[in-house]
Parts: sequence; C-alpha cells; structure tokens
Amino acid sequence: MQSIAVYNLKGGVGKTTTIVNLAYLASQNKHNTLLWDWDPQAASTWYFRENMSTGKKTKSLKLFSQGLPIGGLELRTPYPRLSLIPADLSLRKIEGALELHKNPRKLLDSLIAPLSENARFLFHDCPPSLSPSVEYLVSKADIVLVPIIPSPMSVRAIAQVVDFFSRQKYQPKRIVGFFNQVDMRRSVHKQTVANAKAMPIQMLKTCIPYDSAAEKMSEKQAPLAAYATKGRAVRAYENLWKELKRELNMVAK
Repeated sequence: MQSIAVYNLKGGVGKTTTIVNLAYLASQNKHNTLLWDWDPQAASTWYFRENMSTGKKTKSLKLFSQGLPIGGLELRTPYPRLSLIPADLSLRKIEGALELHKNPRKLLDSLIAPLSENARFLFHDCPPSLSPSVEYLVSKADIVLVPIIPSPMSVRAIAQVVDFFSRQKYQPKRIVGFFNQVDMRRSVHKQTVANAKAMPIQMLKTCIPYDSAAEKMSEKQAPLAAYATKGRAVRAYENLWKELKRELNMVAK
C-alpha cells in the first residue's frame, strides 16, 4: 500500500477537491483506494456521504478514544473500489484523545496497518494545522502532496511548513507541490508559476486551472470526472494523477 497525505497549512487552496478527484481517479484505474478524512470540517466526507445509503453514525473520535475497529467506520462510496473513513466534528478533540495513550504513534500505526490488506492507495485528507496528529500523518506518508494557489501568501505558508518540519524528529519522506486554481490572466499567478523553481519544495509540472466545471463539484457532490468526461480541468487532474504515480514509483525504488 502507498499513502498520500494531501496537506496545506493554509485553508481555501483546493485540498478537498484535489483529494476527492485523485482518489476517484485511482479507483477508476482499478486500484482499491481508501480516502481517510482527518479534518473535523469533514469536507471530503460531505462529497460522498450524501450519495451513500448507510445507517452508520458512529463518531470518528471513537477510533482513538474507545478502540473502535477501523472496519467499524469504513464506508463504501457509490464508486467501485473507492472507500471512505469519514470525519465529523468529534475529531476536533483528537489531540486530547491521543494524549491519553502512552504511545499515540503506536496506536495510529495499529489503525493504519490493517488497511494495507485491501487498499492499494491510501489518501489522507489532513486538516490545515501543525498538530501532533498531522505531524504523524505527514511523516508516515510516502508523499505529502501540497496544493498551492500561486500567490505570495500561499508561498509564504509553504515556507513556514518546510521550516517547521525541518526541525521535527519525524520528517516527511517527500514533499511535492502543484499549483492549483491557476488563472493565467492574473499577472501574480503567471509570475509565480513561471518561477516554480524558486519554490521551497519540488513542484510538479501539472497545474490545475481555475475552471467552472470543477466548481460544480460542490453542487453535484461528486468527483469531477464522474460527471464531466471532457474539459481542461478533467485533463489536468488526470495528468496530475499520472505524475503523482510516477513520483510514488520513484519513492518505492
């Protein structure tokens, strides 16, 4: 199993649309794929759960506070080979729950380990924070994928993240970024993309454009490629997934 943590310290950068689309594309490539939503805002969960018929209403925090088996929370989405471990507001208390354990990292390891039996890819939707649980997720992932809007504030946030993790005991194996919601009519976007080599992390070549078709994801509560087979945003996400797979293959070597 290979794991991808989608993360950014800054909110509003398209983290949820990124992970929903990539997890969907992975499953469409006939890989068993699991999306684990760690964000109390539960945006990724919202994209899928309205289309799932399930009576499960177990709070996500019970995984950490009451020893709930991971299978007790995992849900099937409407899409073949794509499953979801949902989030809810109870996860706002996750740090307190983990502090009650003698070895929180061992607990999290024990939760993730069984997933490799059925999943080829595991996507972690990380909350925009620098909490201990996020530190764990990014240090365990094969790749930390960072969506970045090409603007000075977004670039500054990435520099802060790189500096923070460089001083931690457990560090990410590999961090890569890509420009998201790009509008090349804006001079600041155009300049930032042109200076990609100056970014504090490796940048993938694929840029995801600002596109009206992608905006309809919220309306339809579905991955983009599930309702749009053509368009520049669809092609961009497909290219991003191909590029990310190449990066994962390099990490595996």
